[in-house]
Amino acid sequence: MIQPMSLDVVLREFSEGYKAWVIRANSGKYLVVPDNRFPGRRPIVFFKSRYDATRLLDAILKLRPVLIPQGLIEVEVRLLETLRGIAADRSRAQADSFVILSPNEVSDLISQFKPKASS
Repeated sequence: MIQPMSLDVVLREFSEGYKAWVIRANSGKYLVVPDNRFPGRRPIVFFKSRYDATRLLDAILKLRPVLIPQGLIEVEVRLLETLRGIAADRSRAQADSFVILSPNEVSDLISQFKPKASS
């Protein structure tokens, strides 16, 4: 089973100035996106581009329109600063990890959310 990146690995691999995109609600909470590659985990997903964040957000809102009132938007953040804040937040009961997705991984994740055809 593949594992999400640990905070230590991310801190070694990315610079302080590295920016990424994340999906956040009006409340300030980050969207947790289930991913079949991480069974039992509920990661916050970071993206390398706004385009990828938008693609996933659009797919999620089409499948789960009940999320629309939460005002989900794509936000550019300083990756390491944001990850440290998430890791330090002891009240973040909704998420237990984070992942940084490549464009191909975004496509794979979107395919997991497509409704299955009825027989």
